Amino acid sequence: MPPAEVTDLLEPVVRLARELIAIKSVNPCFPDGNGEGDLAQFIYDFARKKGLDVSLQPVSPGRSNVLIRRDGNGKETILLEGHMDTVTAEGMTIDPFDPLLDDDRLYGRGACDAKGCLAAMLQSVADKKGQQGPDVLLAAVVDEENGFSGVQALVASGIKADFAVVGEPTQLAVVIAHKGVVRGFVKTRGISAHTSQPEEGINAIQRMARLLLVLDRYDKELRMKSHSLVGSATLTVSFIQGGRGLNLVPDECTVGLDRRTLPSEDPMLAWEELRRFLKSQPEFVEGEGLLEEPVLVNRGMEIAADSLPVQRLMAAIRSLGFSSEPIGVPYTTDAGELVRGGIASVVFGPGNIQQAHKADEWISVQQLRQAKAIFDRLIAGGE
Repeated sequence: MPPAEVTDLLEPVVRLARELIAIKSVNPCFPDGNGEGDLAQFIYDFARKKGLDVSLQPVSPGRSNVLIRRDGNGKETILLEGHMDTVTAEGMTIDPFDPLLDDDRLYGRGACDAKGCLAAMLQSVADKKGQQGPDVLLAAVVDEENGFSGVQALVASGIKADFAVVGEPTQLAVVIAHKGVVRGFVKTRGISAHTSQPEEGINAIQRMARLLLVLDRYDKELRMKSHSLVGSATLTVSFIQGGRGLNLVPDECTVGLDRRTLPSEDPMLAWEELRRFLKSQPEFVEGEGLLEEPVLVNRGMEIAADSLPVQRLMAAIRSLGFSSEPIGVPYTTDAGELVRGGIASVVFGPGNIQQAHKADEWISVQQLRQAKAIFDRLIAGGE
């Protein structure tokens, strides 16, 4: 970490990004997860000190969204939404919570995904307090990296906005389409026996091996369905667990599945389609492949290239001399829930998704500065 006198000389958005990164906010779904409580309190206090209207929106015990409002001309409301949680910090090759500034790179867990963008949004709203332009609501939400409960609570509260910008690392490109996701488990069951007499049992792992070949065929079929902006639908086997010991015939095996859906697909219908496919296969025997109810569902999204949020954000980008074209991405974001809730949304922010979740996660400081300038222009209503 640079000496205190050097830190004090950093421009506010870079300093704020470092402060956000330094506060551990690993999603509780991970073994080292502590939740977003400390970071939410920091953001709340920051907004209060800047004289902004701020409140906490409880989502689950110890986890709250932070809602910050900047009143403008009352003619239009822009929602800026970013998530506070990060993935695990285990296995990182740098100190995850002691942000390192090295030339154009700011290192640390969450630097790219997505505290850099959250810092740009937050600093911009603070700097533009009391100035002309549309009303702005900034929502710093919980649980994007696991269950999307933060944005779901935001939508359920009845939030209203003319459009939204969801902060994710897009390299300052405007994302108008992304995939959805549905995740869950499939199980096979057998009968336990001593491995000296395996014929006395039924091997659940061997049953699963047959089903894995079926799932691989299904993935190949899915990849024949493609979208011009986001690519093809996919099915990935992402987890496997089975057996109770080296001398027991396994009586159960579980596999985790990640099904990526196209923007037009309903993830729940996609899950039911998979269930029907499994039952239609000759390898399937009733009771062998028990597809459970999904543990996570998030819809994809797609909006028109000439829609309001795209027009406004592209105008802000181009007014500063930057170039950008609407794109699609294969991952999923909170924007899917916002669009489903009736708020037209785009995804936008500094950083490269290729750096997200990496052992040496970092963000470009130049892109961080540029994102701040773009948000400034957007909040000012193009003035």
